[in-house]
Amino acid sequence: MPDDNLTDPLDKEWLRVADICNGCRRCFHLCPSFDTLFGLLDSPDVDGDVGRLGDDTLSRTEDGCNYCKLCFNHCPYSPPHDYHLDFPDMMIRSRVRRKGSTGFSRTDKLLSRTDWTGRMGTRFAGTVNAAIRNPLLRRLGRLVAGIDERAPILPYAHETFLERVGKSRRFPESKEEGPAYRVALFVTCLGNYQKPEIPEAVLRILEHHNIPVVVPGALCCGMPHLDAGDVEGFRLQAAKVKDLYLPLVRKGYRVVVPVPTCQLTLRKEFLQYGGETAEFRELAENTWDFFHFLERLRRDGLFRTDFKTSPGTISYHVACHLRDQNIGTPAREILGQIPGTGVRPVELCSGHGGTWGMKSQHYPLARKKAEKTASALQENDGEVWASDCPLAGKALEAASGKPVEHPAVLLRKAYGI
Repeated sequence: MPDDNLTDPLDKEWLRVADICNGCRRCFHLCPSFDTLFGLLDSPDVDGDVGRLGDDTLSRTEDGCNYCKLCFNHCPYSPPHDYHLDFPDMMIRSRVRRKGSTGFSRTDKLLSRTDWTGRMGTRFAGTVNAAIRNPLLRRLGRLVAGIDERAPILPYAHETFLERVGKSRRFPESKEEGPAYRVALFVTCLGNYQKPEIPEAVLRILEHHNIPVVVPGALCCGMPHLDAGDVEGFRLQAAKVKDLYLPLVRKGYRVVVPVPTCQLTLRKEFLQYGGETAEFRELAENTWDFFHFLERLRRDGLFRTDFKTSPGTISYHVACHLRDQNIGTPAREILGQIPGTGVRPVELCSGHGGTWGMKSQHYPLARKKAEKTASALQENDGEVWASDCPLAGKALEAASGKPVEHPAVLLRKAYGI
């Protein structure tokens, strides 16, 4: 049982959590963190007594966590259970404490500055993309920045989404009166700098449904700061997002996000780590996954079914951060409306875990997970592969050689728009 002599509340809480996990073991083989924990608990020196666990047990367990959050819903003791066991939160708190002692590495600093790296990457896209493909420079990147030379990296677009679309249209101004639904599109940093075809597909589909869309800017959601254990940086980024989007929410706009991690961050992580304020809650309550929003349109009889083509059978990777939200698989439901289309889901982690899988110490394990998931997708025998998460998609592409599309891109093609 937890040692009452422990002075750090985190250590005391960790032993409480470890004791509950030891008695349950439902998460055995769910992820490397639990394999580490149960292996330590079963060692002869510990023999199931959490009071005998070493001081480094928490940090060793945290090393295997890519913050997929799948254990939260898998756990029978997570809130609202009285035990209030939140294993992902324990991993974040451990990371924050460790980085408070060691400081942030060059890798942490580089990977958390996605808006800055995005601006530089698109400005010098030709040079940067060539460097990404160059084995010698990638090995140098491992030595300097700690990014594994084999880790898949999304190339940068020569034009950002805002540059690409802003040239051809003006975004409508907010009005007090108007259609039943209006959208403020959260572009995401990946969408703006590396995968502009994703927010552009979302935009065109919403226009096809005659829904006014505003794009106030392009900001990172802040999750890379949380990945690094930088809660202060995360809170600063959360405040920027809130200040940009909350005024639109109060004018009747719904914030629609095409990437599950970013949507999860706005909807849940801002409340947990950004500060539980009424403003963050108001933003969270009006933030929607793109396909979940389309499901709402379908429920209201507003979803258009004037499809021109079908993508055929889709092997669909269900992103971990979508599963964490308990909103089902809305992309599967929407793509299933296309005549002649079958969607075969795979609910396995890609192993990428945001910035986690790019780091040299984690990449081998990330790749192993990606290969397992790619094998399951291959067994589905889909004509095309899809994933809501661009990073997961890139990891699966690297593991299989098979291109992975975003579901919004497939839907846009089906509409022929």
